[in-house]
Amino acid sequence: MSGKPTVDVAIAAGEVTPERVSQRSVAVIDVFRATSVIVEAIHNGAARVIPVVTVGDALAMRERFAGERVLLGGERNTVKIEGFDKDNSPLAYTRADVGGATIVFTTTNGTRAIYNSRGAHAIYVAAFINMSAVCAALAAAGRDVVLVCSGRDDRFTAEDGLCAGAMADVLAARYGYGTTDIAEVMQRMWLEGRDDVKRRLSTTYHYNDIVRRGYFADIDFCLQRDIYDTVPCYDAMGEIRKLNSDGTGNER
Repeated sequence: MSGKPTVDVAIAAGEVTPERVSQRSVAVIDVFRATSVIVEAIHNGAARVIPVVTVGDALAMRERFAGERVLLGGERNTVKIEGFDKDNSPLAYTRADVGGATIVFTTTNGTRAIYNSRGAHAIYVAAFINMSAVCAALAAAGRDVVLVCSGRDDRFTAEDGLCAGAMADVLAARYGYGTTDIAEVMQRMWLEGRDDVKRRLSTTYHYNDIVRRGYFADIDFCLQRDIYDTVPCYDAMGEIRKLNSDGTGNER
């Protein structure tokens, strides 16, 4: 590639098309809570996370890996799926519970955003908790970037936009990336709200829906910044594993 690479933002899973991500590096963001869960699970030693779109896909995948230690995790409309082992709370994916396990994972928005991004050159999983490490991996690849906000029901959510804005700011300020108009808007939103993200989100619909359901601890966990340097990477087999320290495993 020639010239300065550019960072773009897709504001919801439904915006992602093969043309939008082709030959680009992608970071999928679902702060509340799918990508925060995936980062936590991989950080805590899960052998792999297999994201799937439907509950039926998850059940079929469990049968495919019969004989291995497989956990089903995820949600529909924020609620744990009947018969699954885990919900969509990152706090449930402890090292004691998930170490060495294969996790088959399906959520309303986040796993669909990953699925829709499959035409990308590389796909990373990002959240506030590992955003700078993902930015470093994106910059090392040297390609144009699309930050994919999962959103909710194909609508924009402010927490994903703030995380995308934070990452756009890191890519621009630290690595010299240019920004598209929407990436610049997200970056400005981040710069205006970064000193008190919870307060910035306090009037937004998705944040308050999570609050109404009582997931206060999840919110506090998911809004922490850069507590991990773990970079989960979605590979050509459709599995998410930890990116190798030498950067291998990122091409599809």
